[in-house]
Amino acid sequence: MDRQAIDYQFLEQHCHVVRDYREQAIFTMEGKDFLDRQCAERFLTQYQTEIKGLDVQVAATYFAASWRVLCTALHYMVSLTSSRLDFKLENLTLQIVLVRQFPTIFFVLHDDAEQKWPEGDASEWREEQLGCFYKETLRPIMEAAADISKLPVTQLWGQLPLGVVYYLQQLANRLESEEQRDLLREDYEYVKTISADWFGIKRNPFVLKEIMVDNPYVHGEKMPLKPTCCLAYRTDTGHGYCYSCPKLTRTQREQKRAELMQRQLESSK
Repeated sequence: MDRQAIDYQFLEQHCHVVRDYREQAIFTMEGKDFLDRQCAERFLTQYQTEIKGLDVQVAATYFAASWRVLCTALHYMVSLTSSRLDFKLENLTLQIVLVRQFPTIFFVLHDDAEQKWPEGDASEWREEQLGCFYKETLRPIMEAAADISKLPVTQLWGQLPLGVVYYLQQLANRLESEEQRDLLREDYEYVKTISADWFGIKRNPFVLKEIMVDNPYVHGEKMPLKPTCCLAYRTDTGHGYCYSCPKLTRTQREQKRAELMQRQLESSK
């Protein structure tokens, strides 16, 4: 399959990877500065305020989840594009930007020059390329956020997998050929096989024990439980627990499901 040019519109609209600063940003920080404890604390404190989190732990889980779009962007390039962009922390600026009134993390590239992939078939170099991103870019971020928030780092890694699957599906829906969609799925399945050592934890976070529950939004369908809690119930938004939160008991989930279905019914009238 011939590889394609990078779709910058997809990267901006769906992955919030951009080449220019957002002038309306609420807060801006160099990616590498998150490894400085004081800088990271300032960033998370600001982010906590914007998401109406009741404590810094909520900011840490939401922040960890925001990186799933950058993971998606990398997987997209590994699978489909003829070149790649540099996602090292030194090449990123983080900005908090309101998008439809929700504080969203944007990733601004300092150097947007495209780089060629290594020679040879992707099967020969994809583990190194994916592993280096997770080890050199994401792992320090997750460990810094875990250190500040006192949350288990595995809880932060757990914010990624289902989000990456969702965004890759959004990308798959845009693709014209089944071959491209198959390759995207194959490469995502491959990431589950790479060593947990790249992530600095005992288990690859993309390897999930899938527990399916009834989908309250689509009759007759199932959906997976989240691997770890995102702490949305600890925001001052009235959100409460997510329906797919692993903390809910069966009774609590059924109650939540009934509430969601009733809300849908009322909105459709």
